[in-house]
Amino acid sequence: MRYCSNTSAGILITISIIMILTGCGADETPPELPLIEYKLVITDSIGVEIGDPNYILGWPVNPTHTPDGDIAIIDTKKCAVFMYTPEGEFIRTIGREGEGPGEFHMPWVMSFCSDGSMLIDDRDGISLFDSNYCFVNQMTWPFIVPSLITALDGGGFVGKAAEFHPEDDKIMIVSTLACWDDDDEDPSVEYFSIECEWIIDQENDQSKYRENSIICCAARNGRVFYSQSSIDEFVIHGCEADGTSFLYIEDESVHRVRKSEDELQTEMDNYVSLMNMITGGAPGTNTDVKLDPYKQTMHKMFIDGEERLWVRLGFYPGIVFRVYDMSGEILFHVMMDYPGNPLDLISWQITGDEHGFLAVNTSQECSQKVYMLTLVEAE
Repeated sequence: MRYCSNTSAGILITISIIMILTGCGADETPPELPLIEYKLVITDSIGVEIGDPNYILGWPVNPTHTPDGDIAIIDTKKCAVFMYTPEGEFIRTIGREGEGPGEFHMPWVMSFCSDGSMLIDDRDGISLFDSNYCFVNQMTWPFIVPSLITALDGGGFVGKAAEFHPEDDKIMIVSTLACWDDDDEDPSVEYFSIECEWIIDQENDQSKYRENSIICCAARNGRVFYSQSSIDEFVIHGCEADGTSFLYIEDESVHRVRKSEDELQTEMDNYVSLMNMITGGAPGTNTDVKLDPYKQTMHKMFIDGEERLWVRLGFYPGIVFRVYDMSGEILFHVMMDYPGNPLDLISWQITGDEHGFLAVNTSQECSQKVYMLTLVEAE
């Protein structure tokens, strides 16, 4: 057995403390970029700064395809859905701002069933439109409306709900991923839930809430995929529509990765931009935030038209997806093809389905566009 002298031991302890305090631990560096077999290439876009108002987008979010392949874009600022052909030609709008049937306050998410019917999450309720985009009815709840994830072909939808339980100096928040058959208050199936506490009057330190969100997606047939947000774990669960587990993915090589100063500044700029958009630039709403210095191991996930699970990895610059089959095997890795600074892509959101891939830059500092993407082999 080998022993160290007191002096040597003291030096080792001191070095360890310095490494921890300065963030110089070897486990905080980004892992090596995987082999990139495919790239997502921008082929076209929808949106102009001036000109035809049907192409001027105020705040586009969550673009998707209809079952027929048309492009549907929610414009949260204009309180309407804009419909375009696959080539980007304007077709029509659905809804407008208001309180009447088929009108919206703040539409945020939409999802189509295979028959062309559509659900739109408006925060005040979830509205159902038929395949001709005529308003049918609005589902409402007595308290907080579930957040729509995916409409199901068999009826109902997968969504997330939050319950708030006030206490003396904090609020306990329970977030649940579940399936609702209709507007019943209680879901028919619960897949996963997490609990966190929000301390009232506490500094907005986002590192305290790094594990309080559910990253998830669902297929129209009811299969659900989810992960709990984390900076040092990479675990994905897959469930059948009835909640039965059929998939478990874990990457044990994942470790904490620290954000660079440029990444933190870009994230802060995007945060301020978003808060200005939401609050109209009210004072005191932008600066009281402390960003998490570590990267999330994953961001979004979605199911493509070939029943492959796309997971956006959080510890690489730019946008990198790891694509799995339904057995949990890694098929390939994909990177967004972008000639500029990878930091520009921090606020981009990408999704895909059987008709292709769409992207949007959620930063309010940029002209508002929706991008059409194509998957090509990497050179």
